[in-house]
Amino acid sequence: VPFFDGSANAWVEAIEQVGRKEALDRCGNNVEKLAPHLSEPFYVSRNDSFMVALPASKVHISCGIDFPKVPAIGCQWFSSAALDDSYEKHIACSRTFCIYEEVEHMCSMGLIKGGSLDNAIVCSATKGWLNPPLRFPDEPCRHKVLDLIGDLSLFARSGSQGFPMARVISFK
Repeated sequence: VPFFDGSANAWVEAIEQVGRKEALDRCGNNVEKLAPHLSEPFYVSRNDSFMVALPASKVHISCGIDFPKVPAIGCQWFSSAALDDSYEKHIACSRTFCIYEEVEHMCSMGLIKGGSLDNAIVCSATKGWLNPPLRFPDEPCRHKVLDLIGDLSLFARSGSQGFPMARVISFK
C-alpha cells in the first residue's frame, strides 16, 4: 500500500474523485448503513497502554499518547466525533510519525526500506522535529486516531461499517 505523505489525504481525495454511491441490494433498493453496537463496556490493556469502548449512540474517539523521552511530542490528547465531517479536515490529513533514533537503529540493521522525510514526520529525542512544520501541534496524536479508525474498521462484517457505535478511549 503506498504511503504517499504518511496521511490518508491521497486516499480521501481519490475516493472523492470517483465519488460515492448508496449501497444497493439485489433489487436496487438502498441498503441501510449498518454499524456494530456494544451491549456492554469493553476494556483491554497491556503494559502502560489501554483501550476502553463504551456503548454510545454515535462514534466518538479520545486518544492520548505519551512520549516522555521525546519532549517535542510529550503527552498529547485528541478527541473527535471521528466519522463526521471533521474526519477529512482534522484526522485524515495527519501524517505518521517516527522517532529518529529508533529509525536510525532499524536502518543500521537493514530493516527499513522506502521511508523518507517525504512520507513521515520525524522527531529526534534531542533535536525536536527534523522536517517541520506540523499540520497541527498534536498531529502525532491525530495520526494515532487515524490508525485506530483503520484498526477498528477491520471489524466490518456482512455489510457493516466496522467501526462500532461507541465512545472509544485509547492511550499509549
